[in-house]
Amino acid sequence: MVLVGEVLAVDLGGTNFRMARVSGDGEIVARDALPTREVESIASGLKRLIGLVGGEDLEELVFGAPGVIDFATGTVPYAANLSKELREGIAVRSLESEVGKRVTLVNDADLAAMAEAKIGAGVGADTLIYVTCSTGLGAGLVHRGELYRSRFSGLEVGHTRLGLEIFDEAEKLGSGTALARAAKGSNLNIKSEELVKRAVLVAGIERDLLRRTIEALGVALANLAWLFAPDRIVVGGGLGLSAPLVLELAQEYFDGARPEYLEGLELRAAQLGDDAGLRGAPFVVKRG
Repeated sequence: MVLVGEVLAVDLGGTNFRMARVSGDGEIVARDALPTREVESIASGLKRLIGLVGGEDLEELVFGAPGVIDFATGTVPYAANLSKELREGIAVRSLESEVGKRVTLVNDADLAAMAEAKIGAGVGADTLIYVTCSTGLGAGLVHRGELYRSRFSGLEVGHTRLGLEIFDEAEKLGSGTALARAAKGSNLNIKSEELVKRAVLVAGIERDLLRRTIEALGVALANLAWLFAPDRIVVGGGLGLSAPLVLELAQEYFDGARPEYLEGLELRAAQLGDDAGLRGAPFVVKRG
């Protein structure tokens, strides 16, 4: 694989539609964003962002989408948190025609996984699993420098089940949304961020709720370890990085469920934060 030079990196989230000029070694050169709710269409949003970051001269655009990627058709057939209009507007062929650039479409967690593997907490790992624990759960697998992918992007860990019922989905039990739901069910009218802060300070109901949520996360991580036998697991996301206690609890429950033969497999905190998806862009572009 021959890496390109500077590229345009795009991250489409529920709140912000972000773009950055990113150097070939993953450094952000320029950046800007639009509120996602103000974007009339994917193509129009891209055109505005290209102007804002001065990206008219760049040929390569890497689009990180929060959903399943169909690499054969260059589309997003499933995205739980995108409107139908936005999801259907993410199509490689039409976007290339409208913005006049070569478009590479990748799952956003996969982009973050590549960034952590190349320049973050996963450097040196042979088989890396990156998991983002935020509003939901997402994951990416990098093996010997390459992303795992079939016709579709994989590792939709949030939709795997930790029990037999639909409400046992990992995302519904071990994410920021799950923690907020648990707090509401316990008559705590606080956001997840505040609950974590209280849980760090006091071993009360907040700590119990956090433990229950992170137990689900730890078991989900252990399931991934059983399936892929990684030599490193990196955890990121708003909840995953909210406090050292979160990773400590995740490690505790992970250790109780992981394969014993994967000795010394410790969970590591992601290093690149919210920019990982942008900084991974140059590492997925191929030439030739």
